[in-house]
Amino acid sequence: MIKKSLYILLIFGFWISSCAQKKQINFEKEIITHFQNKNWDDKIISRDSLYKSNFLKFDFNVSLSNNPMEFNTTQIIIKNPYFGEKYEEAEEDKEYVKNFPKSFSVIYQKSLLTLFENGKFACFKLGNFERNKKLENKLNTKKFKYHWIINNQLGAISGSSIFLWNGNKWIRYKESFPLKNQPKLFEDNEFIVYRDCHGEWGGTVYFYEKKTSKTFFTESTCANSVIKRKNGYEVLAKLGHGSGSAEIKVIDDPRKLTLAKDKKINTTIKGEALGYTDKSNAYEKKLDFYGIQIFSSFNYKNKELYIVHLEDLTFIAEIKNNEIEIIHPLFFNDLYTHNPITTQYGDYTLINLDFYGTGLYREISVIIINGSKITKLDWNENHSR
Repeated sequence: MIKKSLYILLIFGFWISSCAQKKQINFEKEIITHFQNKNWDDKIISRDSLYKSNFLKFDFNVSLSNNPMEFNTTQIIIKNPYFGEKYEEAEEDKEYVKNFPKSFSVIYQKSLLTLFENGKFACFKLGNFERNKKLENKLNTKKFKYHWIINNQLGAISGSSIFLWNGNKWIRYKESFPLKNQPKLFEDNEFIVYRDCHGEWGGTVYFYEKKTSKTFFTESTCANSVIKRKNGYEVLAKLGHGSGSAEIKVIDDPRKLTLAKDKKINTTIKGEALGYTDKSNAYEKKLDFYGIQIFSSFNYKNKELYIVHLEDLTFIAEIKNNEIEIIHPLFFNDLYTHNPITTQYGDYTLINLDFYGTGLYREISVIIINGSKITKLDWNENHSR
């Protein structure tokens, strides 16, 4: 009887292993076929060299990882509950986009919180994405213009003042805060980090020091993810202009960067981003690629993972020096965004996605990562490409 049970377990284990191997083989075949179809230079395409850059000091190689990861991916359409018919039928872009969120969504009390044109919050429970009307009714006692998470509390502008939600009511926020109508990149006990982006004319990342209200800056075109590690703040940036580019700057002490004058913040100098005037060199380059874009950086199972866009495909990868190893094809499509932002909320990673051709500078989708589960929410209609 015992021998029979062991035999069944061995067969079952072999079946699982075979299925996993078959899935990996299909994964490899589809990826290789995709890059073969994009190959215009008759280069030899293999799993170890799907794409190789030609940009000298920016050289990188793209390959399939020997250790792919399993992710459960889902795409959902979620409608603005305050959807306006006049915006739906509007011909002018500025009117049509009003059906998209007014500011980038945040995660608060296990709900996705989004602010719309009418100044009201819509709250969706994480897990089933049903509306959390109880929370909505509590929050929507004022009309708001923009919102963030500030010091782990929900904050929003109403009129000319910022208010914090204390769990029962809105309290006027009396501390200094550097933002009015732009998203936050990162916050810890010392700094609030945000960015501006002027496309091909560059971008700037700003470190606002809470204790002194001083702002320090450097060039970053254009920052989308900030992760604090032992060696400092890692700032990931990407630009879609030309063939695309991506870089990571590691800043061990933002106070060593150039101090910004208040009137110069979010401005250009001689047509270029303020960031280019920083001559401090108070950072190190961890990564510098041309011909590729990296939309996001996040941690998973003690690994640094990246959402990478190359050759009309967006995928998840590990990056080891100049080797980009594909570990998962994500949604296996041409997911694209111009100025995304990635934020960590405990066990959840939230990636806000814009797309100029659909919603101008507004959020049109979000990606929520919770362990091995990845969910893409599209506002109002399917935005897959």
